[in-house]
Amino acid sequence: MSEFLTTVSSAVAWIKGLAGRHELFFPLKHGSANYSFQPAGPSADIQFEKYRPTIVPPVKKMLPARDTLFTFVKSPSGEPTVTPTLDTAPRILAGVRPCDLKGIHLMDTIFENGVADAYYAARRANTAVIAYACPKPCDDRAFCHAVDSLDHRAGADVILTPLKGDDMLVEALTDKGREMLAGVDFPKCADAAARKVGAVAARPEPFGRALGAKVSALPAVIKKQWKSDLWDKHTERCFSCGSCNLVCPTCYCFDVQDDLNLDTTSGHRTRTWDACMLPEFAAVAGGHNFRPNAAARQRHRVKRKFEYLTERFHEGAFCTGCGRCGRQCTAGIDILDIVKDLASAEVES
Repeated sequence: MSEFLTTVSSAVAWIKGLAGRHELFFPLKHGSANYSFQPAGPSADIQFEKYRPTIVPPVKKMLPARDTLFTFVKSPSGEPTVTPTLDTAPRILAGVRPCDLKGIHLMDTIFENGVADAYYAARRANTAVIAYACPKPCDDRAFCHAVDSLDHRAGADVILTPLKGDDMLVEALTDKGREMLAGVDFPKCADAAARKVGAVAARPEPFGRALGAKVSALPAVIKKQWKSDLWDKHTERCFSCGSCNLVCPTCYCFDVQDDLNLDTTSGHRTRTWDACMLPEFAAVAGGHNFRPNAAARQRHRVKRKFEYLTERFHEGAFCTGCGRCGRQCTAGIDILDIVKDLASAEVES
């Protein structure tokens, strides 16, 4: 049996104990109002319910904004030597909400498809995940329930479920999870299934914002809206800054650049985040741009989340309902509003 019943304070003490022995990241205060996944020490302010979604999702620990892929050097005889720079350092991501857990799962799916991405795979294989089942919406931007993320569990090694009062259900789902819980003195929980049903029943209804359509119907709905005026309506105030892409837990586009050192015989190759909402993203040699206006770029972004990747991988929507894109958008453009309008237009037509 790998289910335990403990208290919130004991679960916090367990995480702090892990933080004393491993590199462990937890959502901690960043500035006056925001949170970010930061290294947490034994004295860190570990709080489960109070933190808002972090600006950058935890999956980016496996896909950093700037990632050196390899170094290269040319010998005096002209022979090149290439040295990969795989990151195999072990780490723990703790306090991961279900929307971000689904983001990690979807990125696993993407980067393991075909020839696996060695750099993402190396970090993922050495990362343990402690998830936290949300008892209430994290804020008024969340719509995780509407896109079937709220009860996501795949990708977690341990899941913590808050129960009535100060109780906490602790479940180990993998060998990594069982290793992290080895030696703890939490009492075994014999009725874990019933307690999880109780936790779900205690959640507020509705849980976050609604889409106005079943998420399973959205690929067909959005496919019909290629020429809709709504794409222009929802980009009238867009600055094309790409923030919506950069904070998304399922955006993974990147650019690659080689940098030569001053000795002209050595250097390194780096990949950096890219964003399909940036004006130059779809520009190609010769000066042609496949998506020169913001409306076309927004349409591509929405179709990626609710149509293209959904139909390719059969994992549901590639929007996890975390609300980050709307929360961080300077102009207040929200993907949920776009999808709701598209669904309404479909009903009226």
